[in-house]
Amino acid sequence: MSRCVKPLVIASVAVVLMTGCAGVSRDVSSLVAREVGADWIVVQYRFDGTAINCWKLRSVGITNEPQSDGIFWKDSRTGHLVHIAGWYNRVQVSGGDFASAARLTGIDEASCRAGVYPSGDAEATRTGTGRR
Repeated sequence: MSRCVKPLVIASVAVVLMTGCAGVSRDVSSLVAREVGADWIVVQYRFDGTAINCWKLRSVGITNEPQSDGIFWKDSRTGHLVHIAGWYNRVQVSGGDFASAARLTGIDEASCRAGVYPSGDAEATRTGTGRR
């Protein structure tokens, strides 16, 4: 192997290993979050992009529904199995920082209460129902 090719091969192997490690780290984090549980902010949006539902979840495993765009989890407070589909976003919370995780989804964490997010609709805010 020539002197010019050897450093190129070493650099290429290093890049592959580094990106592979990042992928493995993401996969392991995802597996642990699904099987063991993690903290999450989950937001469901109305057709116009307005947040209508929001959950702050602690130590919960979220699973993708097979052949669907939906996800589900067991609510540790009520024991209900919650399924959502359609327009939603979720962020795995790091270090208990729900506020910054919520900002990534475009909501205010302080307004996220037990599955209801005040959408600006006076009736929805008063009754906690949101428009569907």
